[in-house]
Amino acid sequence: MFGIKTFRPRLSSETILCLILLGLTFVSSAFHITFVYGITFSFTSIFIFLLFRLYGLPLAIFTTLLSFLFIPHTYIFVIYNIILLLEILFVGTYFYVKKRAKMFFVDGFFWLTIGFAALFLINKPVLADDALYFQIFLDTLNGLFNVLVADMLLAYFPFYKLLKSRLNKNNVSIHQFLSHITIISIMIPFFLIILTKTWTAHEFISNDSKKQAEKVASKITKELLLFKNNDYSHFSLHDSELQNKLEVLIKEHKSAEFNIVITDEKNNIITSCSSVKVKKEEYYNWEKMNDIRKISNNFYEVLPKDQNDVLPINKWRSGKLVFIDSIDSLSLKVFVQFPIAQYQDKIFKEFLFHLKISIIFALFTMIFVMVVSKWFMANLKRLTIVTTGLPQKLIKQEKVDWPNSNISELRLLTQNLKEMAQKLKELFQESTEMNRILTSQTKKLKESEDKLQQLAYYDVLTSLPNRLHFQNYVKDLIKNKHDGYIGVIFIDLNQFKQVNDTFGHDAGDVLLQQTASRLSTFHNDNREIFRLGGDEFVIVHEIEKREEITNTLKKISNEFSSPFIINGQILYVSVSVGISLYPDDGRNLDTLVKCADIAMYVSKEKGGNAAQFFNDTMRGKYHERLLIENSLRNVVDHGGFKLFYQPKMQCNEVTSLEVLLRWYDPALGNVPPSTFIPIAEEIGLISQIDEWVLIEACKQNKQWQEEHLPKVPISVNISAKNFQHDHLISLIEKALDESGMNPKYLKLEITESVFIKDPKHVAEVINKIKSLGVLISIDDFGKGFSSLIHLLQLPIDEIKIDKQFITEIDQNEKKALLVKSMIDIAHGFHLNIVAEGIETKYERDLLIELGCDELQGYLFSPPISPNEMKKFLSKTNTYLMHS
Repeated sequence: MFGIKTFRPRLSSETILCLILLGLTFVSSAFHITFVYGITFSFTSIFIFLLFRLYGLPLAIFTTLLSFLFIPHTYIFVIYNIILLLEILFVGTYFYVKKRAKMFFVDGFFWLTIGFAALFLINKPVLADDALYFQIFLDTLNGLFNVLVADMLLAYFPFYKLLKSRLNKNNVSIHQFLSHITIISIMIPFFLIILTKTWTAHEFISNDSKKQAEKVASKITKELLLFKNNDYSHFSLHDSELQNKLEVLIKEHKSAEFNIVITDEKNNIITSCSSVKVKKEEYYNWEKMNDIRKISNNFYEVLPKDQNDVLPINKWRSGKLVFIDSIDSLSLKVFVQFPIAQYQDKIFKEFLFHLKISIIFALFTMIFVMVVSKWFMANLKRLTIVTTGLPQKLIKQEKVDWPNSNISELRLLTQNLKEMAQKLKELFQESTEMNRILTSQTKKLKESEDKLQQLAYYDVLTSLPNRLHFQNYVKDLIKNKHDGYIGVIFIDLNQFKQVNDTFGHDAGDVLLQQTASRLSTFHNDNREIFRLGGDEFVIVHEIEKREEITNTLKKISNEFSSPFIINGQILYVSVSVGISLYPDDGRNLDTLVKCADIAMYVSKEKGGNAAQFFNDTMRGKYHERLLIENSLRNVVDHGGFKLFYQPKMQCNEVTSLEVLLRWYDPALGNVPPSTFIPIAEEIGLISQIDEWVLIEACKQNKQWQEEHLPKVPISVNISAKNFQHDHLISLIEKALDESGMNPKYLKLEITESVFIKDPKHVAEVINKIKSLGVLISIDDFGKGFSSLIHLLQLPIDEIKIDKQFITEIDQNEKKALLVKSMIDIAHGFHLNIVAEGIETKYERDLLIELGCDELQGYLFSPPISPNEMKKFLSKTNTYLMHS
């Protein structure tokens, strides 16, 4: 309703502060501070105003309503609490309408209007003259004091540290500070003077009244005793003549300040000088009819007991100071009673006089403070105007008219600002030159940013958009695509590796650039070309119908049907193409890329001559690869490989062994090395596998040697990947150390592919291996890109002729001539030569005739387990030959 933030309690300092303010509100509502003569103060509104400004008007109103439960349940206190509720509503409404205001002045306006009128109407029936105006002004000043205290607490107490989410740091103006100091400096001394004077007057009045009462009572007692001794030998209270004399007696001693009452020993009134007709039972058992406070012996402060429904000031007005003198010999009591109201009137009159003086002094003080504040603020304002936009004025060389002030602090501040302005002027001159330099640097930086943008989103070699650009582009297409299809076409160059290996990386780069140039001709509003990296390109095609993508595939086929001319060489390069479609194959980037990648590999497996659209049957093949990969990781970590051994024969004797890796998986069955070795190389597990094989093979060979079986070299196949790292030498040393085998019995078989990448580094590694005493064999010789230069330059010990040259060699004269040439070259280099894959006696006989050194194949033995190989080594080679 009032636009104030709703209070939401939390278990924090904010909640604790709220609970403390609520508690103080209820305690101050239940207990008011009352001084002598009924001067009463209440501080409830201090905490109500704090709740209002800190937590909002709704909570302040709710707390005020709850306070009705804690106040004394009498008419007058309920009315005063209603005035408090009106005060909060008035101030809250004013803040809602005006938004910004000074709470003290708003509340002061309330007390001078609504509050003053309400207090007058409440107290008029029970008070009059000075007492009435005293009570009205006292309540008004009490209310103003409370709101001033609340306003000062809000200004100077760091509530913002407790209510960080709803309150800003304190911000007090000079005018507000001076106003607070002035008002509080007037109000507090004024209240202290009233309280101290009231208390002092009360003490003086009590002492003076007692002395006066003692004097009067003593005279009356003496005269009563004379009545008994002289005139009335038979003193009787029921004697009418005696009662008349008593009335005359107390009238002689009565005063406007006090009344005299004479009672018997049972407190029955005999006579009184009160102007009000006194009933006999009025002072009968008087102690139970009043609240009595003993001031001294026989002197009491008596307040009526049955007036709890009036203000303390009214109760005190009905009270008396009572002196009691007992005449035991006559069984009489003399009461001298002083009405307290007469003393209240004197004190209230003096209070109103002091109030007038304080108000006049306060007005003069406020006017003086306003003048001083205005004068001080005028000086500050002039200084503020001058310093506003000072840097711009200095830059524009404008004249600055500095103000003169009679205030020394402002004069010093102005002087400091002048000096600062001069320094700024010098700095601006320097910054002008610096800006010129920065402008030049910014231009260069912009150029650098453009280059970085190009590097971030475009391929350096081909200038095509790169992988990051591709990912963002496809994501945006998917986000904005409402109908139709998106074709993701993966393109992979089939012969790229061979071109790199054969003609070098420069030729490979030229091939990638020419490929990018050809593919760029497909670019239009619906087709975008990207290079992901390596020899992988992507075409993203927006289409309305699936058939439209066929035209793009035809263009690709036509472009790659013509040869590439690189460094004067004519090269025919085919491509493997895989296609995935949005939304049929996937609805996000990752799925589309995975499906297109799978389709491309299917295309490559089928020879790379036909593009392949992704379908669910391909997903199974992908899953099979994923299963192999996961199972392979498991077997590397937990074991499961087995080593089999196949002998190499010479002159009917076993001259060496080759170790072959086998893997049986419960789910996949027997997985051939040709399947899992490439995957292991791709996912980075091959080094761990080769390490295990090398160590186990060396240990097994050493064990056979210790069992007095033939001491022959054992051949271990090492992946070409291991030659690209420096750990291979340490791996070999580790295997020899753990097994204790002589290095001359270890032979490493490597393929020619090991020389493709960084042949200089590979040569260094091979030389280091040879320095260990380990033998080197080139496996599958003649199958790949054979280079005789390796035989000339590297310390090779052996070459193995691949099986495809051996199969049916006895029936193929060209194969026989080719193998004969290989044998002659090997012997010319003093190399051992091995023929593998021998399955018939005719192949064996011809190879022996051609001069082959060692023979290997199923004719002699298939790969067998360690136990079977142990038995095999124990048999005679003669038996094997005859079999």
